[in-house]
Amino acid sequence: MLTGSKYGLYTFFCVCFLSASSAYAQPSDSVGTNRPFTEFWTKPLIVPKLGVGVQDRLFVEMGVQWHSIYRHPLTLISKGPYCTVDLFIKQSNVLVGPKLGYEFTAGLLGAAFDVTYFIDHNYNAEGANRKAWVATPKVGLSILGFADLFYGYSIPISEERITSISRNRFSLVFNINTYYFDLKEAPRRRKG
Repeated sequence: MLTGSKYGLYTFFCVCFLSASSAYAQPSDSVGTNRPFTEFWTKPLIVPKLGVGVQDRLFVEMGVQWHSIYRHPLTLISKGPYCTVDLFIKQSNVLVGPKLGYEFTAGLLGAAFDVTYFIDHNYNAEGANRKAWVATPKVGLSILGFADLFYGYSIPISEERITSISRNRFSLVFNINTYYFDLKEAPRRRKG
C-alpha cells in the first residue's frame, strides 16, 4: 500500500513521464509532410523507344512513347501509349510494320498491347506487296520500365496474312526517359 511520501513520489514520476511524452510528441498536422519517400507521377514525356527482336528473323523497332513514371517507395511503375515501326530485312524482301500500342510496367513485370499494319514489299518473284493487320499482346520482364524483355503472340485481324514471319516474337526494348537518371528532380504531375 502506498502511503505518504511514496504516494507523492509515484505521482511525481507519473506526471513527469506523461508531460515529457506529450511535450516531445510530433504534432498531428505534420504527419506525412516530411516523409523520406514520396510517391508521385512524373509529367508525361515523349521519349525514344528503341529495340531489337526476333520473329523468325531479326528486326529493329524504332519510335516514340508518351511515357510517365510513378515513384513508389517499393518500386517504379511506368505507362504510356507508343508509336513505333518494326523493320525486317531479308535479302530483297523488306517488311515494315508501323504500330500503335500501350505499355504498362510495375517493377520487374510488364505488359503491352499493340496493333500493327504490316507491309510486305516484294514478297514473291513478281515483286508484289502484301498488307495485313495484326494485334499483339505481350508480357515479360522489365527493369523498372527502362528496359523490357517481352514475349508476344501476333494475332491476324485482317483477311490477308503475312506468312513470312512467325506469330511468336521476342523483343528487347528500351524506353530512354531521362527522368530515370534523376527521378527526385523530375517534373511532377499536378494532383487534381
